Amino acid sequence: MQWYEPMLIPGLLQTGEYAQELIGNDCPPLDAETVAERVAARLRRQEKLTSKPLALFSFVLHEAALRAVVGSEGVMRGQLERLLEAGQQRNVSIQVLPFQGAPAAALSGPIVLVETADHEQYAFADGQETGALYGSGNKLSTLMQRHGLIRMQALSVEESARFIRKLAEEL
Repeated sequence: MQWYEPMLIPGLLQTGEYAQELIGNDCPPLDAETVAERVAARLRRQEKLTSKPLALFSFVLHEAALRAVVGSEGVMRGQLERLLEAGQQRNVSIQVLPFQGAPAAALSGPIVLVETADHEQYAFADGQETGALYGSGNKLSTLMQRHGLIRMQALSVEESARFIRKLAEEL
């Protein structure tokens, strides 16, 4: 899985507190039981990062996603620390796309690319109220090219870890 996210930390990398802030402050508001169910489901999906056989996960996060304080500074510091922990896993890479040098394609929204065990490729593009899954054709190709362009402009994994660590220390 290759995931580019411009505004938020991807669900697979979120802490419970960060997920609670996002889901609990949705519009229109959700009742407490639904919020708890959705947070729990999001955290259960994170088991995919460590389940066997290991799959490769590559995340590119726009600097905006790291600087937007969700909840309190404490919640955000914990979230940034979680990113550093997750990035230590052998099958997880986390890169930062800094504001400076980000291509225009980085402003068009998130992109998730998936390759199945049968080598089928899919791309998912998400918006405010809708998302679209593409399995072939020009749209799949375009999204793969955009993701490649974005990833080429991102910091290396090591530079990204230093960048995230510095942001956490500043909070």
